[in-house]
Amino acid sequence: MSIMNHLCSRGLAAVFVCAAAMLTGCAVAPSTPAAMTPDTVATARQSPKTASVTATGGKGVATDAAMADAVSAAIEKNKTFSKVIQGAGADYQLTVTLMSLDMPSFGASFTCKTEMAWSLKRADGSAAWQEVIKSQGTAGAGEAFVGTERAKMAIERSIRENIAQGLSVISKQNL
Repeated sequence: MSIMNHLCSRGLAAVFVCAAAMLTGCAVAPSTPAAMTPDTVATARQSPKTASVTATGGKGVATDAAMADAVSAAIEKNKTFSKVIQGAGADYQLTVTLMSLDMPSFGASFTCKTEMAWSLKRADGSAAWQEVIKSQGTAGAGEAFVGTERAKMAIERSIRENIAQGLSVISKQNL
């Protein structure tokens, strides 16, 4: 076997290994809160009250802890509430539940559609506001070579947009 044939067969094998890894869905690291935290939120008014944050329904890339941290960071960054308090003692309890995450399984670009249920309760447990918010985020083919990385980016963008919308609506409430 000539050196050229040997190199070509090894190169072809490497292409098949890479293709198989992409098709079988390589594991992707969970998102960081920073990747899901919006830079700015269209805030109508800032509440002088405090809030605690809980997130549920997370899975895969978007864990409950990362989503809760992203919502908390966005609240603190944009002053939707005066402060985020861990545990009991806050004026409001904000619960964000990831209800659905819809994305195509393959393609050059990925668009993720997300539905999250937002619920804000007063310290006495009475409902202050609740709403289901829909959002989407897209990652294009030129942004990452590996499809799973583009999928992760689309999920992060969709959740980031959902957080921005949710906090914007909360800022319009009479709290």
